[in-house]
Parts: sequence; structure tokens; C-alpha cells
Amino acid sequence: MGESKTKRGIQIPGSYSDTEMLGLCAWDLDEPQENKARSSQRKRSVMVVDDDADQLKFLKRIIERAGFAVVASQSATEALDLLGEKSVDIVVSDYKMPEMDGFEFLQALRTSDVQVDGAEIPVIMLTACGDDLEFVALERGADMFCEKFRAESLLVKQINFLLEL
Repeated sequence: MGESKTKRGIQIPGSYSDTEMLGLCAWDLDEPQENKARSSQRKRSVMVVDDDADQLKFLKRIIERAGFAVVASQSATEALDLLGEKSVDIVVSDYKMPEMDGFEFLQALRTSDVQVDGAEIPVIMLTACGDDLEFVALERGADMFCEKFRAESLLVKQINFLLEL
């Protein structure tokens, strides 16, 4: 493979591009010891927002199985209310929801005073339909994007990656 380069403290094989690093490979590397110690101090929490009750249950199960506390919400409006009451480290939101879609929710979240450790809460946008939404989601302020059919294999890796930045 070629030389290795370091990006944000993560060792990346030289043949990967920055996009691939963010999308696929960075979290496959061993977690540094100081991050393991920090994460054991407090259980990290993830807010999951999805209007489909079965999908919400599925996402909650895979995230809890990875050791995170989960705050679940079936609407973006309810999620915004919950964020005023509960502290979360990251938000995972469906794109296509009635009342307020994922982009409207993301905009409301970004313009609110809700923060974690003085910074914006990282957001992963989910969708069942690709339709080039990945680029739109990232342009509108999402930190990552995940298609629902890949959630079981990819979502927890994305969460871990964003929490380690």
C-alpha cells in the first residue's frame, strides 16, 4: 500500500482519499487508548429521530447494543423539545418525515442554542432513498450521511468516528 498519513490523529493508509477516510475506513482502525479511557467515564448518548416506529426500534437496538444510551423520538418537533430537556452527544435523524423533514429539523437544530461541549451537536442524516441526498445533506450541515439499508453495518461506526473528532 504506500506510506501512511495522519489525519486528525487517525492513521490512514496512503491509498485512501479523505472522502473514503470519512465514509468508510477510519473507524476500522484500533481506537487509541486515551479515547477508550475517556469513553468509559460516561455513557455517551445518541438521539434517534424517525417517524417509522419499527425503524426507530431497529435503530435504537443496534445503537444500544454498541453501548450507547438512546433518546428516541418519532418526530422532529418532539426531538427539539427533548433536546431542551436531555443532553445528547450526537443526533441521528431520518430525512423523510411528516410535519418537519430531516433538513428542516437540521436547520432548526443548527439555529438553536443546543450544544454539546460548547460545539454543534454532530448529526448523521438517514434515508431509505439515495437520490443524491448525501451531497444535499452535507451541504445543509449534516456531518455524515447513511442509507438505511447500510445502518446495521455502518451507523455505529459513523457515530464512533464523529464522537472521536
